[in-house]
Amino acid sequence: MDYKTLKMKKLLLIMLISISSPFVHANNISISNISVLANPSNTIKFDITWDNGWRSASANLSLDAAWVFFKYKDAFGNWNKLPLTNVGNIIPSGFLAGSSDSTGATLYRSSAGNGTTTLLNVQLGITTTQASGIFDIKAFAVEMVAASNFFGAFDFIPGYYAGDGSSTNSYPITFFNAQSSLVITDPLATPTSINSTFFTSTVFPNGYNPFICMKYELSQGGYRDFLNSLTYIQQANHIVPAPNATAGTAALYNLSRNYIKIKTPGIPNSTPAVFGCDANGNGIFDEAADGEWTACNYLNWIDQAAYMAWAGLRPMSELEFEKIARGPLLPVAGEYVWGNTNIFSGPPYYITTNLNQSSETVSNAALSPTGNAQYTLSYNAGGPLRNGPFATATSNRISSGGAYYGVMEMSGNLWERVITTGFLNFRNIQGDAIFINAQGYASVVDVASWPGMTAGSQGIIDGSQNANGLIYRGGAWDSPAATLRISDRSGLLVSNTNTDRSTMANVGVRGCRSRIGF
Repeated sequence: MDYKTLKMKKLLLIMLISISSPFVHANNISISNISVLANPSNTIKFDITWDNGWRSASANLSLDAAWVFFKYKDAFGNWNKLPLTNVGNIIPSGFLAGSSDSTGATLYRSSAGNGTTTLLNVQLGITTTQASGIFDIKAFAVEMVAASNFFGAFDFIPGYYAGDGSSTNSYPITFFNAQSSLVITDPLATPTSINSTFFTSTVFPNGYNPFICMKYELSQGGYRDFLNSLTYIQQANHIVPAPNATAGTAALYNLSRNYIKIKTPGIPNSTPAVFGCDANGNGIFDEAADGEWTACNYLNWIDQAAYMAWAGLRPMSELEFEKIARGPLLPVAGEYVWGNTNIFSGPPYYITTNLNQSSETVSNAALSPTGNAQYTLSYNAGGPLRNGPFATATSNRISSGGAYYGVMEMSGNLWERVITTGFLNFRNIQGDAIFINAQGYASVVDVASWPGMTAGSQGIIDGSQNANGLIYRGGAWDSPAATLRISDRSGLLVSNTNTDRSTMANVGVRGCRSRIGF
């Protein structure tokens, strides 16, 4: 964390770090030189850079983007969303910015290219109150991938395939096209029919409308930064111990490669705790080998919903999961996210090097045509690996274990909760108008709720309701190979509150956002 001071305004820079481009390593996304320009500009100004960015020139467009958002501390010590106004934006030549609301902005290339992506002197409009006043401000950036194949007009979204007709509980091989009247049957809710009205819905995230998706599963550094922006009361609902537990106490569980710990104890109902990562247990936090790049496990649905609400993201649907993984390509029976059925299998198992560092990698990973993933017949680490461990300077989609659009670890590492099509009442789920309340719970301002939301127009996700509507997809570090297949739907179909973190050593978080500005 980099602290800077300007005219009594403290600017705290937090980077939710990603680790590779479509199929190469070390993104190192970072924000620097942040300042606030008061009236008449009313903007927040900064530089942002990340390695190995890209935008393809093909009709099946593929590109990455930075999702940036900001928080400010109010007079009561609470971190709130710093609203963006979309007025007075200044974006460097060669780049574009998009935003549908005040939550944040996507920054991305306006034309084909690849390599280090650097935007200097970006300015985004903010409200006059925060531009002119004295506030602590935190800036966040996370790398996203555009998970849609389109070119030209925004409304031209070709169809895609869901299901391979082979994997457990797979959808039939069916081509979904916005102009068709095809009907498929969901094996988990037989005989539920899904027709063209469902697929052209503007509400349910069905994969037709473009969207952006986190390139990596949420890292432990990312969850640490989330916790460090909460009040004491809010923190208490997203960790296992009380926030005033002694320094060095595990925030979740000191098991299965989870390294988040209390760095500075909080004061009950007053001062929040400070969290850090400490993989080597030496009491010195956030060192180069303290594991902040490792995918974060032991997070329940309450934690995931709150993180996504805080970051301006939403859960993905299982239809989006398959589109991200497969793109517009024809299905292959039993395929993994890298597009074929070949997967590394030990013994010998993977040998990890540079353990717990940003460069943690697997020295004996397979080369094409065999794909790589962390699962029961490959792992030896006893937990998730860091994000992007198989991506190297020479890797391709197969050897990096990457999905069609460049999203990483969708097969293996950690299970991902997505919205199932198996429950009719959750096909109206929406992903916008969300925030976290004073207790730290996600609140959805809409009757079309997320799973587990209490009743009412401003319900909350606090663990009091069953989280029906969630299904686990993609497999994990302790899963059999078959569960890692794109179309496998044998993962847990949630029918309880999904709050027992102790059973979630193999569950992670990945958020999406409806496509903005591409």
